[in-house]
Amino acid sequence: MNLNRLKSNIEELEKLLSDYELQLKENENNFSLKLQVNSLNNQINDLREQLYLENLKREKEILELRLIGDKTKYGNIPLNFVGGITNNFSNFLYNTSKYLKFGNKGGKKREAIIQETIDLRFEGLGKGSTIFYLSAKTSPDLFGNSITQQALENSFKLLSSENSDEISDNISGVGGKSIKYLSKFLNELVKSNIEIDIKWESPFDKIYEWEGKKDKLTSLFNTLNKITISEPEEIDFEGELITISLKGKFEILTNEKIRYFGQFSNDLLDKMKEFHIGDHCKGIIIKTTIYNPLSDKEKVEYNLKSIN
Repeated sequence: MNLNRLKSNIEELEKLLSDYELQLKENENNFSLKLQVNSLNNQINDLREQLYLENLKREKEILELRLIGDKTKYGNIPLNFVGGITNNFSNFLYNTSKYLKFGNKGGKKREAIIQETIDLRFEGLGKGSTIFYLSAKTSPDLFGNSITQQALENSFKLLSSENSDEISDNISGVGGKSIKYLSKFLNELVKSNIEIDIKWESPFDKIYEWEGKKDKLTSLFNTLNKITISEPEEIDFEGELITISLKGKFEILTNEKIRYFGQFSNDLLDKMKEFHIGDHCKGIIIKTTIYNPLSDKEKVEYNLKSIN
């Protein structure tokens, strides 16, 4: 069974499991429902083990960066420019991966874990020395998920944003700290009058490709530099867990009847599997506000920092 099919089956079973858990919440003594929930959990765990093994075989993800412009025609590119675009793009992917794994939590130990997990490397040059190949380890976790794959998917989604509102929405998939490195990457290209094509063949029967034409590069750079992202604010909460998803989504209704809907990072996945819908819980939520002056719209993001 290929990776795409495994992922699709897991998502279908998780939706079914969520429905049964909601029914079980209303009928706690229904033995038939309990058997269904246990059976689905076993099926999902088996599929996730298969996904893990298949992703393990893949070993690494290869990213192709093709430079286009007069300065690149003969492959004679200034070394400082090459270092600028590869370092900034690598830092963008690194910080996106760190955000997906740990949210807004920092520290040298977490940074070292991400370095080891994704192991970003310069893989080589293509014909004419205008194509750069970067690699990152697939490194699936025990649930079969790959931080590297998720970071690449979210990065392409942000790059492919059609307008400023989409850019604001898609920032939440990469994290605020990643944006400064993406801006530097775009600025290096714009000021050197060089365009770029970026390509990644994902394991899920999809080829991601982004064409960074001059107008697109300039527009994205200008928009990112106008958007403001607030400093993270911690909110203590206590209440009821309303929804939970292994895709990293949660909803909580506090004792004060305030609803928080947001996402949690991958390092909390094991912890979240201990919870069931309707459980009483308490913890800390991180609030971040993204303001887009171009549309005069404000978006509030909630990330779960801890839960008990």
